[in-house]
Amino acid sequence: MSSSSEQSVSQPPAPKPRKSAVPKVVAVLIVVVIVLGAGLYVFKGNLFPPSNNSQTLVIGSSATVASFDPAVAFDSGSVLFDDQIYNTLIGYGTTTVNGTTYGSLTPVPELATNWTVNPNGSILFTLRQGVKFSNGDAFNASAVKFSLDRIITMKQGADFHVFKFLNESGVQIKSTYSVLVVPSRPYPWFLNLFQLWVTGIVDPGYVNAHGGVQAGKVNTWMATHAMGTGPYVLNLSTSSEIILQSNPNYWGPAPKITKVVYDIIPSPATQQTELQGGTINIAMNIPPSQLSTVRNYSGVQVSSGPTSSEYYIGLDENVTPFNNTLVRQAMIYATNQTNIVQHSTYGTGIPIRSVIAPTIESYFNAFANYSFNPQKARQLLTQAGYPNGFSTKFYYTSGDPVGEAIFTILQQELNNVGVNITGVPLTSAQFNDQAGQGTFPMFFEGWVNLLATPDDGMYPLFNAGNLGIYGNYNYFNNSTVSSLLVKAGQTLSATQRDGMYHQAQQILANQAVEIPLFNLQNVVPHTTNVHDLYIYPTFDMYFVQMYMT
Repeated sequence: MSSSSEQSVSQPPAPKPRKSAVPKVVAVLIVVVIVLGAGLYVFKGNLFPPSNNSQTLVIGSSATVASFDPAVAFDSGSVLFDDQIYNTLIGYGTTTVNGTTYGSLTPVPELATNWTVNPNGSILFTLRQGVKFSNGDAFNASAVKFSLDRIITMKQGADFHVFKFLNESGVQIKSTYSVLVVPSRPYPWFLNLFQLWVTGIVDPGYVNAHGGVQAGKVNTWMATHAMGTGPYVLNLSTSSEIILQSNPNYWGPAPKITKVVYDIIPSPATQQTELQGGTINIAMNIPPSQLSTVRNYSGVQVSSGPTSSEYYIGLDENVTPFNNTLVRQAMIYATNQTNIVQHSTYGTGIPIRSVIAPTIESYFNAFANYSFNPQKARQLLTQAGYPNGFSTKFYYTSGDPVGEAIFTILQQELNNVGVNITGVPLTSAQFNDQAGQGTFPMFFEGWVNLLATPDDGMYPLFNAGNLGIYGNYNYFNNSTVSSLLVKAGQTLSATQRDGMYHQAQQILANQAVEIPLFNLQNVVPHTTNVHDLYIYPTFDMYFVQMYMT
């Protein structure tokens, strides 16, 4: 995602962590858990003793937490806790399909009770009164301005979503309980920014008492401590366990689950065993190949739903022979998408026919003209000057069963058209460091679309200004597509936006920019005594509405 204040065809943004890049797919199947760092968190203390009648939810995960600070958190392990401890101005709604309730992207009141979107794109938020931070400090418009200004000043983590469209002068206090936010330029999804965890409201007094705000720097105290208005407070954090306790000052209905224990269990096999035995209630890292087994456990069920993710095989146009459109087209025809999705994701992948997920606005089947056709692939390779095929390398993350399965299947299918691929598994750190350097001819990658918008799903990956480490790993350079993406991302009319995004997707398909594979479902195995666990397309998870029997 661009971190500059203006999207540009030629001017790249500053390099950033690719949060939306493929997390370990074993973990992504559950909550896109990305282990960005490990460490011992020093905060330890019983802020609120558990109730004798408490309901305790126990979660098993391999992920540690990089930071509890919402303005810094960029890995989904951290975001999981920010979702519970902090509130944003607006939240995500729900929808019910065939009797099952899912999380939706629909904005609903949270710290703002209502809002008005003005013709110029600015938003007047009316704030909820009587809200307190968990330490008893009052929430008001000053806390909102402080929190948003802090994000812009610190420029950390996922805050590029915010400071790209907002600056300090755009956050204006109108009264004790009303705030006007004015975008720095037109942005159709400006309202959705205030659903993101990064805009969680922090306690100004607490932050200022513990390090304050410094431009371009993290607050180390807030990385290991927390003070929000959400339904839970941080009670304990060590390298092996994190505990949340219900917030006695929470403004909403008291959570029925009063204690959440997050056990860091590195082994997925151990998580699976503990889930079967009921020692943990949610297991976050069970491999897709084991889900059919888990579904047969007594007292266990698997909840799932589509997400905003898109997984694909990248074709680096910076590397021969993938600088030839005919070769790239041949690769799509030679790949049996149905076979790959079925045998690599074990039913958790939904085949897609474009460069964004079907859950995203403006999606359409741009790649519909491609089908599995090895004969067509051989013809195109001959036209391209490779009648006997060629040899190349395929990069993926070691330890990722989905990536490993895709390589095995792809190697067999491409061999049928004379293309010999050698697999190169890399550690997560190696892959993330090297994928944008223009040295991976073919690679398995993905994009978790944080805002669930076509702008967030396409601009970082295909704008010519983002070549290489800035997000465009395919080194796709097309001025028409870049112009369409910039213009569409600033167009308020949905009809006009769709037309531009459809045109861009069709060009990307014609140019065979990648091999689209699947949208990965959010899959959560849990014990049957856990109820109202809603699956969100953004991979967020909230405990406040859950209860146990």
